[in-house]
Amino acid sequence: MTDRHDTDPTRRRLLKAAALLPLAAACNGMSWGAGIPVAKASFALDITRPGRHVDATLASLSYETLELLDPTFFAADNHGLVRLFRAMNPHGVLRIGGNTSDDTVWSGYQGKLPPFVARKRGPAQPYVLKPEGLQALADFLRATGWKLVFGVNLRIGSPAMAVSLAQAVKDLAGEQLLAIQIGNEANNYCRDYASFDAAWLPYAKALHAAGLPLAGPDTGANTDWVIQYAQHHAKDNVFLSRHYYREAAENGSIPDLLAGDPGFFREVEQIMQVADRHALPFRISEGNSYYNGGRDGTSNVFASALWGADFMLALAQRGVAGMHFHGGTLHSVESSLGRVAKAPAGGDIVAQRDALASRYSAIAGSRALGYQPRPLFHGIVLAQRFAGAQMLPGRLDTGGANLVAYAAQQGNAMLTALINKDAVRDAAVVLRGLPAGARGELMRLRAPALDSRRDVSFAADGQVHADAHGASRIPLPRGSAAWIRWTRGTG
Repeated sequence: MTDRHDTDPTRRRLLKAAALLPLAAACNGMSWGAGIPVAKASFALDITRPGRHVDATLASLSYETLELLDPTFFAADNHGLVRLFRAMNPHGVLRIGGNTSDDTVWSGYQGKLPPFVARKRGPAQPYVLKPEGLQALADFLRATGWKLVFGVNLRIGSPAMAVSLAQAVKDLAGEQLLAIQIGNEANNYCRDYASFDAAWLPYAKALHAAGLPLAGPDTGANTDWVIQYAQHHAKDNVFLSRHYYREAAENGSIPDLLAGDPGFFREVEQIMQVADRHALPFRISEGNSYYNGGRDGTSNVFASALWGADFMLALAQRGVAGMHFHGGTLHSVESSLGRVAKAPAGGDIVAQRDALASRYSAIAGSRALGYQPRPLFHGIVLAQRFAGAQMLPGRLDTGGANLVAYAAQQGNAMLTALINKDAVRDAAVVLRGLPAGARGELMRLRAPALDSRRDVSFAADGQVHADAHGASRIPLPRGSAAWIRWTRGTG
């Protein structure tokens, strides 16, 4: 997890001002209240210029290596977790890594290791990963149908141990293994890219000699590192990667989260130019709303669902193959940050499950209590419905609302997603460029309010139709989203 800090005082003032904006309830019905402003918006699709293909693995997850120390967590008979993974995406990719990957040694390695040097806020002694944790993980992957990206310890300086561990992963996971990554956010302990490359290269040579697939660099907010890495090592990699968090948790807020991050997407476009040149996919191998474990009341409420859906589709529109949302247990994430987990006690079963999960995790719960989707989960599911489609450009007039829109061609159907991130404005969106008389299957993502932790749904909400000119008017209450699958009408 990234450990950087925001040093821009102007941006800080803007964030503080944004945090004062009101949080308005999202309308569950279509009857808007008197006096509520309604933005008159439009979105005109352009089917003549198809864009990027949406990868089937777009919705993916990331967990700490520390989770593997409990072999009952990632296990084939942990049915509640298996079910939610499959419900999110039957073709996802699980990345195992995070800070604790650079704190972990492999019990199966018989050689001599360098002395363990604890990182700042890291454990005094290394975590020891045992074969039963890997075996359970391999069984879990087969039960879910997910692929695996696995991170090995770079900080310790033992390529031989990395090979031993990676080979064990390959032997157990088989074809489920997509790639091995070397180190986690080495930008936090290597002074520059050159020193990282010097540390990385002996590992890469040893892993390649063992016939193991590589991907990287598993860096934090370092687009320049990704570009340099591609220039040096593209031919030896399965994909390129970096991490993303919008900000530090202590600086987070719902208005800030929903404001978007256009600067980051400009960086994505820079990386995609390089990735395309080398014919490599690009993945956000770890990311979420706010680093340092997420912001309570922001990362785990309904606003995160709207943010997550928008963020994923913006990535897909630019050609990013996968977004790995970091999460897992409160214990694993807090330990990775050098903190002791302090879960609130009491409450009903929903509150008890929620208390056990890291603040930004898309899934909450435990094997004993069962698992449940967090609000973010529903936003991920909405975006994943674009898998296999080809994105389409469009011309959006927001009518003054904080509104985004996406479109795609999926076989003989057209998809649209409308996301109203505005806290105070409802929107009436006119869609244009649809097939004349098209019929749309409508699903809505909604909750009582932007800060709701419960009663979040992404569910069918009837049908809508386009007129003879290929236009359709879609009401979109503030703080909600709509996904529509359009097919040609039969009449």
